[in-house]
Amino acid sequence: MNDYPLTIRLTPAGALAPGQSWPRPALDDWYALADPACRFHPDIRSILRVAATARPDVDIFYGDAVETAAPARGTVGKGAAQDRLILKPGFDITQLIAQDYIGWPLFIRGRALEALGPPGPEAGDAAGYDLLLRANAAGMMVERIAEILSARGATPAPDNLADRRRAVRAWLDQRLEEAEILPGRLPTTLRLHRPLAEPPEVTLIVPTRQTLCTLGEEAMRGRPLVLNLLESLAQSSWPMDRLTVLVGDDIEDGAAYADRDWPFRLERVVTRRAPDEPFNYARKMNALWPLARSEYVVFLNDDIVVRQPDWIEALMSFACDEDVGGVGARLLYPDGRIQHAGMVGGVMGTCTHVFIKQPATAPSYGNWADVHREYSMVTGAAFATRRSLLERINGFDEQFALDWNDVDMCLRMRLLGLRIVYTPHAELTHYESASRGASNLPGADLALFLERWSELLDNDPAYNPGLVRNSPLTAPAPLAYKGWWRE
Repeated sequence: MNDYPLTIRLTPAGALAPGQSWPRPALDDWYALADPACRFHPDIRSILRVAATARPDVDIFYGDAVETAAPARGTVGKGAAQDRLILKPGFDITQLIAQDYIGWPLFIRGRALEALGPPGPEAGDAAGYDLLLRANAAGMMVERIAEILSARGATPAPDNLADRRRAVRAWLDQRLEEAEILPGRLPTTLRLHRPLAEPPEVTLIVPTRQTLCTLGEEAMRGRPLVLNLLESLAQSSWPMDRLTVLVGDDIEDGAAYADRDWPFRLERVVTRRAPDEPFNYARKMNALWPLARSEYVVFLNDDIVVRQPDWIEALMSFACDEDVGGVGARLLYPDGRIQHAGMVGGVMGTCTHVFIKQPATAPSYGNWADVHREYSMVTGAAFATRRSLLERINGFDEQFALDWNDVDMCLRMRLLGLRIVYTPHAELTHYESASRGASNLPGADLALFLERWSELLDNDPAYNPGLVRNSPLTAPAPLAYKGWWRE
């Protein structure tokens, strides 16, 4: 590539339509694939030149966008407040399958454009989406420029869902993956599901001290939380003969639940500790997971209750993928508000649960709470992974006795190049903190966590620098300047 001058050729998105002519691109030029409604940042050439020089490995860039309300030019005050900022996370193939969160425009190297060639007839009107999937299958690097690069006056019509579905099907076929593409939680989204002909053995690892339930339905109160969990597991659609529940119990007497017939295999281990020994969650879990005889394990707090029968299938649809480190679930409080829909870094000083305490039925920014996508970290309250991977990373770091141990584990998996996935299709109820009660965050744990991970947290690719940093209610931060699109 010639670093300077940089040639950007504007190519209408319609040129990607199946059946259109495909002129040979100039290999060292960059092409901006956009629909006619797009207006570009006035310094787009400089911005792209800087990005391409810093990242010569990238073949396709995309950026943030804004949708403006008319009149678009020369409007200040109330008009500016109507702008809708579309701030995107880094490239995420898991999220892209579920929704075309990237859209137009795309900035692509000429040599990559030539290598990919025109879309096939199956792409229909989802040509840009098809291009991104084929680039991913070819091992090309796609990256975000975290700056508003384009503006348009209205929300574009979404791609035809059937065309997107065919494009994903072609992507899966290239990867030789056996999976289904099902309707997602929202009308414009899709869901990746792996129908496992022979479901593998799965071990659920549940720590408990038989804390009594004080919330929820009357029939659940006054009983050990772990008993409520075990009874709800019977509603799961996963084959019971392939399900083992390994309970690590601080209490010697397990008659409340151990002397019953369960449809799954129940194995109970008494996790003794000295009277003066402080509780260490990470140490307890490290004593339990090596006892699992299956490759696939799910860490599960005892204050969880099953909401949907196919929650294990939803977790295993991603946990079976070798480039996935772990999978987190969608957790709701008993009153139906969101407790966990993924975690992002650089917010509230460290990291936070996005959309926490928001109604589960309320729209979320970018529909993130309702699509499977990648995060740098998810909660360990319901977390699927592999035993062999736990052996590789030596399980939990016991320096984090109560907090941060699950987040630290996710980040260590990420350093190995593995994906951390959140799926809303595994939905559970979580009586948060009931299993061990509220606790003050140890200052030493926090200091260690920040020393180890602050740089990564401040640049979390699953988030966007333009989103708020002082609240878990994900939304664009108030702009302190007039946007170029209003000049």
